[in-house]
Amino acid sequence: MRYSTYQSIYEPVNSEAVKTNIGNLQKSFTQLKMPTWILKLSLVAFIIIVGCSTVLTVFAGNENDLLPGGKIAVSEGDTLWSISVDYKPESMDTRVYIEAIKQVNQLQSTTIQAGQVLVLPQISQ
Repeated sequence: MRYSTYQSIYEPVNSEAVKTNIGNLQKSFTQLKMPTWILKLSLVAFIIIVGCSTVLTVFAGNENDLLPGGKIAVSEGDTLWSISVDYKPESMDTRVYIEAIKQVNQLQSTTIQAGQVLVLPQISQ
């Protein structure tokens, strides 16, 4: 058995070479001569832009298109798919209507229980 431990398989790391590479990297950053306030300002601007775009994305939903419609009681064996097929507009994809039902009823998953009352969304045209 040539190798008996994990450590004996690999050659030892030359720590002096690693330190030299780190030192060279630090020197290249200091040669940029960029004031730190510019870096800080850029970082703050980036964070603000990303934060604003996230907030706008969250509020960009089409909540105005979903109007509360009728209510139904879930029967034994009903699924969101079967309910959507029965109640969705003809031109709408079943998956889209399922997501609308989940949104109107604030459901986290597609699991529903018998006896549960669901509000059916009306899609404004």
